[in-house]
Amino acid sequence: MKSVLKPFLITFIAASLFSAGAQAQHVSRHTEEFFSEFYVVQVKPMEFLLTYHFPQTDRVLVRIKDGEKNILFAEKTLVYKKYKKFFDLSSMKDGNFTFELTDGETTYSRSFAVVTETKRIATIQKNESFFE
Repeated sequence: MKSVLKPFLITFIAASLFSAGAQAQHVSRHTEEFFSEFYVVQVKPMEFLLTYHFPQTDRVLVRIKDGEKNILFAEKTLVYKKYKKFFDLSSMKDGNFTFELTDGETTYSRSFAVVTETKRIATIQKNESFFE
């Protein structure tokens, strides 16, 4: 009995996985499962990943602007299916900034702030004896 069930279960699991994989491939930018084409994700405290899927044209313009609309970074690049770039912002001064991506007539933007925080803490020095 066990020898008959084991191949059946393996076949069932394999078919289920194949079916799930096939369904995942059918997600397009026009379905409810696809939420956005333009993503900005913080991957480390001062590092961001900008990703753009399904470009309308073969070139996109990516810029970082400060709060006064000055362009601090600009890159016009050739894309096929996806634009993906890591940005290290550790050298930027405090302030408000915007990631901006232009694809044909469409412009996407995402604002962010660089803020330096200081902590005030008290610590016990290791050299001092508690009992004197």
